[in-house]
Amino acid sequence: MKEKKSIVILGAGFGGAYTAMYLEKHLKRSKDAFEIVLVNRENYFVFQPMLAEVVGGSLGILDTINPLRKLLPNTNLFIREVDSIDIEKKQITLSPKYSHSYKELNYDHLVLALGTVTDFRGLAGLHEHALPFKNLADSIVIRNQVIEVLESAACEEDPKLKEKLLTFVVGGGGFSGTEVVAEVNDLVRNLVKHYPSIDPKQVRVILIHSKDRLMERELGESLSHYAGKLLQKRGVEIRFNTHLISATPEEALLDSGEKIGSKTIISTVPSSPNPLLETLPLHLERGKIVTDSGMQVEGESDLWALGDCAAIPNLEGKGICPPTAQFAIREAKILAHNIASSIIGGEKKEFRFKALGMMGALGHHSAVAELFGRFKFSGILAWILWRMIYWMKLPGTGRKLKVALTWILDTMIPIEAVQIKMTPTQGIAQLHFEPGEVIFHEGDVGDYLYIIVTGEVEVFTTKDGEEKMIAKLGKGEYFGEMALLNQRSRSATVRCLEPVDILGLKKSDFGMLISNFKELKKDFEETEKTRKKEIN
Repeated sequence: MKEKKSIVILGAGFGGAYTAMYLEKHLKRSKDAFEIVLVNRENYFVFQPMLAEVVGGSLGILDTINPLRKLLPNTNLFIREVDSIDIEKKQITLSPKYSHSYKELNYDHLVLALGTVTDFRGLAGLHEHALPFKNLADSIVIRNQVIEVLESAACEEDPKLKEKLLTFVVGGGGFSGTEVVAEVNDLVRNLVKHYPSIDPKQVRVILIHSKDRLMERELGESLSHYAGKLLQKRGVEIRFNTHLISATPEEALLDSGEKIGSKTIISTVPSSPNPLLETLPLHLERGKIVTDSGMQVEGESDLWALGDCAAIPNLEGKGICPPTAQFAIREAKILAHNIASSIIGGEKKEFRFKALGMMGALGHHSAVAELFGRFKFSGILAWILWRMIYWMKLPGTGRKLKVALTWILDTMIPIEAVQIKMTPTQGIAQLHFEPGEVIFHEGDVGDYLYIIVTGEVEVFTTKDGEEKMIAKLGKGEYFGEMALLNQRSRSATVRCLEPVDILGLKKSDFGMLISNFKELKKDFEETEKTRKKEIN
């Protein structure tokens, strides 16, 4: 019997998820030819175009997502982070999750659909003090923040602080920035009516945009100007030809020199390709993987790329294909066909597609839409089109029904100022172990630095079944730095001698710490040298 080929897809955005869906259709006809593996950080697919409505409350948290296991019943899912990609060995390494061990996946064909990441490089303070708007979690955080500052402003007596609490700044006037500022503006102005101690005239919503008109890349001049004037009419202040260059806990700083006091700063800065791509020996164009018109990576027979992370020739236009959902979905269909053809035989296809148009929601039952490059709509008609078209594109009949019901109820029940509080991810984990428990084994992955708060541990190595004692560590001492400094596995085992309370610092946070504090790095390196001698 012929061995099945393994197709591994990294990322479950529009490109990755739809590639898996189309491959499953091919799989029905060739069950013994290949298997599909999908790796993603979350176990759901997010319908990105509707995320801004989660901020405004027009859609519930679960209305924009689909469980991947339901969408892809014949795909093997791994809900993990990708640690590294080895093209020579045809191997993917997944980061540890509930163990200290990596998971390795071998592939025959690899699909790179890793999308983009929020890029705050060169923008001091934005990473620390601005809220990004890219995924579902970001939408929830922004909504919570808006409600939080309104609640605080309602009982705040200091006029200067109250002014900052009621000022909302959004950086970026592309589609994401325009849609989120529209939803924030609607949400704030609707909710503020329920706070007698807040004068609606105190609310300021400000949009910072580096160009002279909104959504200038996606829309024609007339619709772009319409969008700007409509938002201004609804109370949004727009700073054109201005950049948001920095942020502090108290204010947003613009390149014009203006400082805007605000406790809520949202940034939709341009995204950049996933940093993993930079580690690959592939031809990149502006950080994107160069492919041919069939989405095969240049110079590779078993490597494919699509979506935001790929530079695919636009045969029906100029340059490369734009990073939009309508392109990604159609790229996925051609890519699935080409991969299946590579395995079971058949003619490969080129990707050809001309954009159908662009639509952008402006809140309060209004939108702008440009279809087929000729037909332009604005106002409530464009809003109806926007909802109808995106509703039809939602995957899954059940999801369509839920969203339709939510929209109907939204017309009858007013939006409520309810926060969805979530436990934040801690930079430092608090851990407790009992006597005899092993914190990590020799050979495990180095993923944490550990600092002992109370208790005592022993450090030892094992050779030929015999344990060699290295050290005993107590309150205030740390361990685990050797693997982190050298990017390798643990060189010893650590076991608890008594009940132990420990602080665990993640690998990424440890890296940030020593890169900013050189003296601290030296201390860790000196400790490492001493412990190396003890082990040897």
